[in-house]
Amino acid sequence: MATEKESFVFYRSFFEALQDLKDKERLKVYDAICELALNENDTKLTGIAKTIFTLIRPQILSNTEKYKNGKKRWKTKKRNHWF
Repeated sequence: MATEKESFVFYRSFFEALQDLKDKERLKVYDAICELALNENDTKLTGIAKTIFTLIRPQILSNTEKYKNGKKRWKTKKRNHWF
């Protein structure tokens, strides 16, 4: 049974980078961040939204990789327990 990722890390630097955007652009980036972090789907953006997301994207991908590796370790530990 596959489980969906329920959460992700959102850094203050993301928040601060988005503060000067107009609401419409900021929402596009917030949605793109959530879509990538929770569902591993990339979103096509343009303009300043694309620029900011391009800077944020590597951190999200790194955190997703850490999450996946942590799940693998947890499964291994769980499987090796005697109880």
